[in-house]
Amino acid sequence: MVNLEDNFLDDKDFQVIKKTLLFNTSFDWYFNNGIARNDQKGNLHFFQFTHFLYRDYSRSPFFNICHPILKKLGVKSLVRIKANLNPFSTKLVEGGFHYDYDYDCKAALFYVNTNNGYTKFKKNNKRINSVENRMVMFKANELHTGTNTTDQKCRVVINFAYF
Repeated sequence: MVNLEDNFLDDKDFQVIKKTLLFNTSFDWYFNNGIARNDQKGNLHFFQFTHFLYRDYSRSPFFNICHPILKKLGVKSLVRIKANLNPFSTKLVEGGFHYDYDYDCKAALFYVNTNNGYTKFKKNNKRINSVENRMVMFKANELHTGTNTTDQKCRVVINFAYF
């Protein structure tokens, strides 16, 4: 089951996240030569930049921007928080269906900016457009894919996996 909530955060909390991920020159993005586990590494469109805000009990210096989201989601235990940045391209490309984890935990995608990119779920072919301050919640073992963007400089989402 996929649940969607627009205007997930109040504007003050949302603006902190947006300014940090889109305009803070101290926020580090790291190149990944793929998007999902089953990527075609030779495809020039299959890459992204990421920043782990939480992984393996380690927190990024920017972890605190996630507190309003964690509180609203009712997170009891974290698995991972990863910010994804997919750069502009002249061609809109889906990254390939994948699941975040193969066990039964929760997942959520928070959209940081509005663009013509989207997330698509394989089970029902449901497409969720990238709209800033939108949250999509689903099971982490549900197959889904995301895209880049052709109408903005980048598409940015924060991916949460949690209990």
